[in-house]
Amino acid sequence: MGDGSLSQEEIDALLMGADDMGGGAAFAPPSGGGGASASSGSVSPSEKDIITEILNEAMSVVGRNTSSLLDGKTVNIQCAGIDEINAAQIPQEIQPGSAVVSLNMGRYSSLFVFPADLARKISMVMLGQPSEPFELDDAHLSTLSELVNHLAGSLSNSVGPKFGDDLTPQPPEVRVINSTADVPKMPEANAAKITYSVSIEGFPGSRIVQYISGSALNTWASSVRKDSPSAKGGGAFDLDFGGGGGGDFGGGGGGGFDFGGSAVNPVNYPSLQRHAAPASVQLPPNFDLLLDVQMVLTVELGRTKKYVKEILGLGEGSIIELDKLAGEPVDLLINGKLIAKGEVVVIDENFGVRVTDIVGPAERLAKMTAG
Repeated sequence: MGDGSLSQEEIDALLMGADDMGGGAAFAPPSGGGGASASSGSVSPSEKDIITEILNEAMSVVGRNTSSLLDGKTVNIQCAGIDEINAAQIPQEIQPGSAVVSLNMGRYSSLFVFPADLARKISMVMLGQPSEPFELDDAHLSTLSELVNHLAGSLSNSVGPKFGDDLTPQPPEVRVINSTADVPKMPEANAAKITYSVSIEGFPGSRIVQYISGSALNTWASSVRKDSPSAKGGGAFDLDFGGGGGGDFGGGGGGGFDFGGSAVNPVNYPSLQRHAAPASVQLPPNFDLLLDVQMVLTVELGRTKKYVKEILGLGEGSIIELDKLAGEPVDLLINGKLIAKGEVVVIDENFGVRVTDIVGPAERLAKMTAG
C-alpha cells in the first residue's frame, strides 16, 4: 500500500512465516475479532501424519477382512490424506450419482462417499452379479451399507482405543446423491475430510472419502499431544533442527541447548514410518496336506436346558427362551469347539455372521469347562 502500512495479505504471509520458523508463541486473533475459529486448522501436519499412520494400521486389517465380502478378491485400503474443511462445502464436493452412507460413530457424525463407478463394482461383486448394474437399487445400496458397517466397526475397535475415544458405530443409512439437497447435513461447522485410496483386485484404483465431525480430529490430535515426548517431559521445549546431534547453542558440550543456565535437551520424535510387516507365518511340515479337509462351522444363537416333560409339551407356536440376551454376540464353533464370536447380518435375504472377536485359548477353556 502507498501509505507504508501492511495489507491483510502481507500480514497473513508474515504470520505464516512465523509459524514455519517455529519461533515464539502462535499468534491468536483478539477475542471478538476476525480470523479462523479455534477448531479450524488447529491440527498440525505432524499430528495429522501420526493420525494417518494409525488409520493406515487399521485399514490394513480392514482390507484383509473386506476380502471375504468381495468374493475373496485382494483389497488394499490406505489413508491418502486428512484435511480440515468447512462443513458447508461438503455438498459441493460430492458428485451427482455418488452413494453416501451416513452414520454416527460414537458422538461424531460421519459420511462415507463412494463414487458411482466404485459403488456399482462393489455391489456387483457382493451380490455375485455378472455385470455392473445400470442403477443402484435397494439391494445394491444395502451391500454398501454392510461394507461401511464392517469398516466403521473395524475403525471403532482399532482406532478408538488408541485415541481413548468411543467410535461405536450406529446403524448406517445409505442414499444416492442426485443434487446437493440430498447430502445429509453435518451438525458441526467444521469437518475432517479423510481420503482413502482403494484398490480391488481386477478393478482400477479408486477413492472413498469420509467426512467426520471436526471435533473428532481435534480429540484425536489432543490424544497424540498427550502421548508425545514433549507432553511426558514436564514442559521442556521440543527443539530439533535435524542436525546430527553434536550442535549446541551457548557453548554447551552435550548436544543440548543452554538458555540462560537452563539446559534443554533435544527431542527425539517418534518415527512416522509404517511399522514393518510381520514375517509370514511358517506352517508345520506337511500341514498343507490338511488344508482341503472340510470342517463343520456352526453358528450358535444360544442354548437352554429343558425337562423331558417340557420338551414333550412343545408344539407349533411354542417359545423357547435361550441363555443369550438380545443383541449379544453369537458363538462360532468349528467341529463343536468355540473359536470366535460375531453378529448376525442379512445380505440379500440370506443370514450371515460378521466375526467381531476371535476367542483366545483361556476363554475357550473356560467355555469348555462350563459347558
